[in-house]
Amino acid sequence: MRKSYFKGHDRTFNLDWIDDWVWLFGPEPVIEDFPPWSEQDIHQICECLLNDSLRNLFDARCSLETSVEIYKWITDIRDPGPFSFVNCCILTGVDPDEFGSLVTFRLQKTRRLSLLH
Repeated sequence: MRKSYFKGHDRTFNLDWIDDWVWLFGPEPVIEDFPPWSEQDIHQICECLLNDSLRNLFDARCSLETSVEIYKWITDIRDPGPFSFVNCCILTGVDPDEFGSLVTFRLQKTRRLSLLH
């Protein structure tokens, strides 16, 4: 069946079901409306970041781009972000320098380090 058009407009595109556009122009949510993260939540996020990053770094199925990004995240000691490698290590009780050097040693041993530079 052929669609009928009226003066260049598709009549099947009907927005009559939206009678009130107030939701679009309503106030933005206030920061206090969001539930705060607990210390346990932040600790769990940092642990997951470290575990998943290491798993993906040594997984041969991950792309080289992902491995390079993880390697840069680990070696960037000046990253001020709350979920930087250094901050995640400190929060989980791991020495970031020792941990980073162990990761670099393992990468050298598996000969993946030359690909990441």
